[in-house]
Amino acid sequence: MPIEMAIWRITPNGPKPLDSSRLGLESTLEDMIVEDTKLLGSDLLVVGRQVETAFGGFLDLLCIDADGRLHALELKRDKTPRDVVAQVLDYGSWVSDLTVEDLQDITLRYNSGKTLDNLFAEHFGEALPDVINIEQRFTIVASELDTTSERLVQFLAETYAVPINAVFFRHFGDGESSYLGRTWLIDPIVAESSTLRPVRGKVRPWNGRDYYVIQGTTVKEGIDRWSIASDYGFLSAGGGTWYSKPLRNLKTGNRVFAYVGGAGYVGVGEVMGEAEPAADAKVVVNGVDQPLIDQPGIPDAFKHRALSNELDEREVVVPVRWLAKRSVTDAIRIAGLFTSQVTVCKLRDERTIEVLEEEFQVK
Repeated sequence: MPIEMAIWRITPNGPKPLDSSRLGLESTLEDMIVEDTKLLGSDLLVVGRQVETAFGGFLDLLCIDADGRLHALELKRDKTPRDVVAQVLDYGSWVSDLTVEDLQDITLRYNSGKTLDNLFAEHFGEALPDVINIEQRFTIVASELDTTSERLVQFLAETYAVPINAVFFRHFGDGESSYLGRTWLIDPIVAESSTLRPVRGKVRPWNGRDYYVIQGTTVKEGIDRWSIASDYGFLSAGGGTWYSKPLRNLKTGNRVFAYVGGAGYVGVGEVMGEAEPAADAKVVVNGVDQPLIDQPGIPDAFKHRALSNELDEREVVVPVRWLAKRSVTDAIRIAGLFTSQVTVCKLRDERTIEVLEEEFQVK
């Protein structure tokens, strides 16, 4: 039986069902999903829209998630029920063979020349995984499917572990208020576990603790970030959300490895609190809390950004307790250690972690 959705308004006279309708919903769903992919219950980066495939068709939406898994989204629109199932499988077979270079080309073409690395870092606050597109998800987006199509999707997913699912949206009206309802054909958690299968590679795992953090470069730009971090125990970033937003991914208890561009790794520490505006940060001097920006050695450029009227430009800091640290001239610079241009990203490289633990003499 096709899935039905309903919403009731609770009244003194009992529950009253709200009117539901399509109202051309499938023609506007694509715009709504592009605006906020969390409508699908997942945070996705839209790589391309109406992407031309090697077979001549056009995939409605090609997305990538934080783990580097690709998502092919196809809206039912006016397609016949069986056609949309066949089409999402056809497009899915094309998506499964996309290389990193293919994705880079698609991203440049559909995002005004922006690179996949930069878009991914801006959206998720971390670097693009070393290996991507090991797994895929194929999703039909519709207001309804017929019984046969639902049975086909469930058969493929549950019997042959095809990573396919269908998500349904319905529009509900209640006077001047308007609502959008969503449900899945297969519970996403169940679908996730049921489609685990041998893959051609493996995304490098993360230990859930370690981060790589850039603290300036050896090129002078008016702010010696490592001196501020080393002297006062605050990681910092500013001058734009590209730099400051990733700091907000750090949580209390995370371990951070600080890196100075052009020099190497200079410190390892434990995060002691959440990100906050530099203008609000306090340090304890002689038992008294004092503003960080008023301390000796804080450069004027840092103070200016901390107090800037431009919210996106302001300095952001994260408190850290250093377990070990070095001067820039004594930085650890060994061939093959992980580096990235992203201010903060998960440190997945096991060799880098092992080498730095040995060099800093921490475990």
